This record gives sequence, structure tokens and C-alpha cells, in this order.
Amino acid sequence: EEFARLDYLMELTSAIEDYNAVLARWIKMRKGELSLHIENFALSELMEIISKSVATFDMKGVTLVVKDTPLMVKADKALTLFMINTLADNAGKFTPRGGEVTVEAVDGDTFVEIAVTDTGVGMSSEDVERILGSKVYDATQIGRSGSMAANKGGGFGLMNCKGIIEKYRKTDELFSVCK
Repeated sequence: EEFARLDYLMELTSAIEDYNAVLARWIKMRKGELSLHIENFALSELMEIISKSVATFDMKGVTLVVKDTPLMVKADKALTLFMINTLADNAGKFTPRGGEVTVEAVDGDTFVEIAVTDTGVGMSSEDVERILGSKVYDATQIGRSGSMAANKGGGFGLMNCKGIIEKYRKTDELFSVCK
């Protein structure tokens, strides 16, 4: 049991270092110092990394289901991982004990949809509109009502995801389907 805890702490430390590296890339990209690193890769690589979070979800009493996929995408691997992980973490944070978070990829005609779904409380329609409809929004105003308020973070994860998607859309017509 002691080794399991040590392994978990080592994985957690490694994950934090990875997040910091991705955030550093994102900050540089926002400053115009770094461009997207677009490459073709198998989504199964990212799904495998996300599935390593299962212990964190288990500790909260939430089941994490990560569905493997043979699909390939053309994107920035690190930023795609950041977005999937942010959405999965948010879903886990707001899913009650006994609930489930699922991460999967669905093949569309001209795109691959990466879906993070959960059995949690969800966001209010006002919050969704604030995030999707505003060019700039106050992240502290998201999730202030109901049961979300107790677990609310700074809201920067979703804001960064939105910024990454906007960067993709501005980069190339290929990414016009991103949302």
C-alpha cells in the first residue's frame, strides 16, 4: 500500500510538471512567441494518458471511463491533451459520488469530436452562453450559483480552452470546424 501511494504521488508530480509545461507553452503562444505545433497523431496516445487519472476520480467516488479509439487527428498534441484534461477534471469536480465521467472520440465526416460527458450538475444555460457568446468574459462569474459554487475554481481552464480553439480557427481553414 505504501508503494501504491508513492507511485501515485510520483504520477501526480509528473502530471503537474506536464501541466506546467503546457501552460508555459500556452502563455508563450498568447504572447505571440510560440505557434501551434500541428502534427498527425493517434488519439489513443492521449486517451492512455487521461486514463491514468482514474485513481484521482476513484478517490472522489467517481468512475472515469476513457474509451480507446483508433482515430487519428491533426492538431497540437500538448494543447489537445490540456483541453481534454481540463474538461475531464472539471467534469470530475462537479460530478457527485457514484457518478461517471466519460471521455471518447467520435468520428465525424470532416472532423473528430472529442466528448467529455458526465452525470454531474452541468452548467447553467447562462454560463454556457457567457462562455460561448462572449469574446471576453469574467471567469469569476461562471458557476456561481447552486452546487457548482462550492467546488468552483478560477475558471481559467475553460477560458484557456476557448482561447486554444480560437487560435486553431485563426491558423488554417482546416480548423474552421473547431468549437
